[in-house]
Amino acid sequence: MELDNQSPETIEYKAISGKFGEVRYFITTLDQSDAVENIRFADEIQGSWSFSERVQRKLDENRANTEIFSYLAQGGIRFFNSIVVVLLPNSNNQREFWDFSEVSSQGKTVEKWVNLKLYKNVARIVIDGQHRLLSLKRYWNAYTKKEPLSPQQINENFKCDETFDIPVVYLVFGNLGRVGHADLSETVRDEIIKATRNIFTVINKTAKSIDKQTQLLLDDSKISALIPRKLLEEEVLEDKFVKWSSKSRNLTQSEPYLTTLDLVSQCTIELLKDYQKQALKKSFNSPTERNIALENYYESHPKLPEISTKALLKWFFTELQPFKDWVSQINYVGINIPTQPEQSRLSASQKATIKDLRDSNVLYTILGQKILFSAVSRFLMKIRIEYRIPAILDAISLSVTKMDKEGFFNRNAPHWSSVLVRPNEKLTMITTGSGTDKCIDLIRMILLDSSEGVRDLIKRTRDDVSSEVNWNESLISVWRKDFHVILPEVEFIDEQIEKSSESDDSFAEVRDSLDSFEEDEEESDEIEDDEDIFKETEEVKD
Repeated sequence: MELDNQSPETIEYKAISGKFGEVRYFITTLDQSDAVENIRFADEIQGSWSFSERVQRKLDENRANTEIFSYLAQGGIRFFNSIVVVLLPNSNNQREFWDFSEVSSQGKTVEKWVNLKLYKNVARIVIDGQHRLLSLKRYWNAYTKKEPLSPQQINENFKCDETFDIPVVYLVFGNLGRVGHADLSETVRDEIIKATRNIFTVINKTAKSIDKQTQLLLDDSKISALIPRKLLEEEVLEDKFVKWSSKSRNLTQSEPYLTTLDLVSQCTIELLKDYQKQALKKSFNSPTERNIALENYYESHPKLPEISTKALLKWFFTELQPFKDWVSQINYVGINIPTQPEQSRLSASQKATIKDLRDSNVLYTILGQKILFSAVSRFLMKIRIEYRIPAILDAISLSVTKMDKEGFFNRNAPHWSSVLVRPNEKLTMITTGSGTDKCIDLIRMILLDSSEGVRDLIKRTRDDVSSEVNWNESLISVWRKDFHVILPEVEFIDEQIEKSSESDDSFAEVRDSLDSFEEDEEESDEIEDDEDIFKETEEVKD
């Protein structure tokens, strides 16, 4: 029931009280019904305020009603930290609207514990946790059947069948508004608004979002975080060659790591980009949901069932010859990479060796690895399903090894100049612009030995990236001839259908398999990559 309709005139809460300078706070819990019915948003009452009185930015209702609401409604372990609330009278004439008294037990005062008393006709305004409160209101409406779940939400196992105790922190400013202190100020409401604006600004200005690397380590709900962690937990990828212990998503030129946890996540996203709703954008909040997701998208893959996401990522980072060479070089110069988060202690000569190695080959940069993996992934999705077997990885390895031996990935190779590498003394990697996409297309075409789109790729690269790029049809034709993937011998599905046509059951089984695959192929929803993760950084001096 709303506070204004309460009888008697006040409502009391048991709370813990403390002071933070001139601010007194009361930590308590509210029933969900109390929270959603009585805590209000500033924009509900600040429409008539002057600009200087406004304290709250516009709410992103879509985020609250989708992303945060799904977190609440899909079960599993959930928790919100405290919602911060201020008390605001309707006018300056209302000058007394809260009070508290100490709690005693057996005749002794219980330190910090108080009875908080709030009076009617005072607004409780949320200044931190607006989106959490909005999602709690949506959940409450579903719980009380005022706003039922949609058929899609029901299908996705949304449930709103329990309620929560909501942690709340009430803020008051000195004794403004406290019963018995009306003589402190004649402009109580104005002064509270001013103080509230200050607190709101500080809370939102100093709050920092969790960095991407930490999200990948802590997030149990997103498949793009679960898969990279699983690879390390199961030692599919060696911890010492995958940088995860720093907030930075990049590699410095003299770090001994081959790649980063963030790049592994980006590779996961590339592999699952056709499964936005089913995998990438879905939150897997319960252990059961996570296990099913890992079974479908880690131990297997909808379009690579005989290879799996797990096996493909392992192959890419551990079995390709250029990456084996990196490990060999690190061992050769006697670098011992300690268990993270401990950092390596390298000599000047060891740092110089790593820098020279990284400067020699685009595959020893995060950007180069992203380009090659994306090209390989798109190659796999382009070839017929019958070729998507473990043997295809051996065939790709032969092509990549040959490309590497013949200098195709050399950082100073003329075909990377102006499109991937700046033509300067440092051979700086170009991390902005559309050159990355063009390089992915180029390698994919080479692996496929396809002339389709080559002329257009050359034109677009020169128009969009740089007129100095030396790509031409003759050059790309030579690369295709020298480096294309030699496909393994396989039996095609249509041949199986022909052989099994005498058996209606066998024919139907194969045809259903083919139809299902074709339906999957039609689903595609490109995602945008955050290009700044590929930036190579100089070593920070101690």
